Amino acid sequence: MSTVAALPTGNVHAILDRAALYLGRYGWTPNGLYDTHDGCAAKCACHRTGTYPASVLGAIRAAVFGGPRWYLTGVTDTDLHAYSAAVEWFNTYLIAVGYAGHHTSVFAWETAPGRTPADVTQALCAAAIAYRKHTIRRAAA
Repeated sequence: MSTVAALPTGNVHAILDRAALYLGRYGWTPNGLYDTHDGCAAKCACHRTGTYPASVLGAIRAAVFGGPRWYLTGVTDTDLHAYSAAVEWFNTYLIAVGYAGHHTSVFAWETAPGRTPADVTQALCAAAIAYRKHTIRRAAA
């Protein structure tokens, strides 16, 4: 079973793309970091592989740290910076540009009634594209 590979610092676009891939592969939950499948007899794929359906923040953590990570203790400053940069960009993108009819923070956007897994993965990809365009414009200036 493959896991999401950790990414170098500064690749916000790649982190957001990997987060979208994680959600596409393992599923999405709008609440908490990960869906722990409480009440499960621990025989489902989530418990066998450690890859849980994730929220946006959980998927970004998985993209940065190589798999689901419940706590941020013991992480390097570089990885923490990469995680923070990706979350900040996505949050800013949702507020400034919006997606699927909403301009709001990541928490309010993700839990809005009617939000779908497709909305979430497409928004992550759109934010990654916007980041690429932003860095290309900055490099050209």
